[in-house]
Amino acid sequence: MIKLLEAFNVKPLLEYYSRVEQEMVWSDFGNKRQVGLQYRPGEDPWTSAVGRSSGNELACTELNPFFKDTIVEDIIIKFKLVKSRFMWVTPMTCYSMHRDETPRVHIPMITNPNCYFVFKLPFNNIIQHMPAGAVFWTNTVEPHTFMNCSERARLHLVGGVEK
Repeated sequence: MIKLLEAFNVKPLLEYYSRVEQEMVWSDFGNKRQVGLQYRPGEDPWTSAVGRSSGNELACTELNPFFKDTIVEDIIIKFKLVKSRFMWVTPMTCYSMHRDETPRVHIPMITNPNCYFVFKLPFNNIIQHMPAGAVFWTNTVEPHTFMNCSERARLHLVGGVEK
């Protein structure tokens, strides 16, 4: 359900993120705070990729111009991401059980051992933490949730990929 794709030095991404965080346009969804890195043509570059999917995630391919010629663009190209975004999850919260339209690639940026992906049976209730310093492929077309059981917020760069 979760595969390690490769090791990843998250420090340059975090340094870039720290420099531009205040300039980004954020959307709040209760226990989630997100900013779109890509968008569908004709939609808002900051909000098209955030929140629940409105369908056709594979059409969310345009790079938000704010991220042109940056490490974010390099990551999107390298991993062939769609509907990518930065996602904060607040402490002591979890998502509902759900399925996504496409698998996801996760790059944990700020996390801790009390943050977990949980997959529903028949997958033996897989519970897994994804540490920073790696890139993970997750089969999120299967029923799953995410839990932040810690006292600290968690930040990932997340994007969809073709099956």
